[in-house]
Amino acid sequence: MPEECTIIKNSEGYLVDSCTGEVVEFENYAYQDYSNLEYYERVSSSKKKETKKEIRDMKKIVLNYLLSVMSDEEKEMFYKILQKIDEKKLDAAYYLAIYEYILSKENKTVDRNYLKFLKMKGLGRYAIRQKKKLLRKILKEDPVIDYIYNEYNGDKDEALRVYELLKKHSILYGKVETRKKILLKYLSDQKLRERLFEEERMKEIERTLLLLNIRDFESFSFI
Repeated sequence: MPEECTIIKNSEGYLVDSCTGEVVEFENYAYQDYSNLEYYERVSSSKKKETKKEIRDMKKIVLNYLLSVMSDEEKEMFYKILQKIDEKKLDAAYYLAIYEYILSKENKTVDRNYLKFLKMKGLGRYAIRQKKKLLRKILKEDPVIDYIYNEYNGDKDEALRVYELLKKHSILYGKVETRKKILLKYLSDQKLRERLFEEERMKEIERTLLLLNIRDFESFSFI
């Protein structure tokens, strides 16, 4: 049986997921979560100007830090993603969520210095995780495609082709795990794959014949 995931404390005092190693939260560390914009929206009106400045300063601090640790390729991807997000909604947590998203695409994990930076600046993991969820929706990320690229050990090009055909022919349904099971069923059964490919070939022939008939009809109409 697979080991059940739990929250454990590592040697550095961080609470982490025992399966993924992701830091869930810092333990015994008193701070305000400055990465969460909602925190500022709850403060009294007398502090609005002060907190707005803190938001701007924290965004600038985080952005400068990320630019100092990212490669040129990561910076390029970072700015491409930024362009897809409403600037008014961007806060420190969003910057960090984008950075962690880019790392995940490169099969990298955050390092010790990054975690120390978050702890030192009082940047909460919860706010970052929430922003990552929003980010995936904005980027319309498909977890099954992510699985093919990062976890599937077979022919990735074929897996992507099969997955697209399954979607095209409305064979896929349900949540992520269900769609993944259907995909793996086709990838493990050559007969099912061939049947799927044959169905697509027949559809292509039908579309070609339809186009030819339409052209013949249009030519006849103008005679």
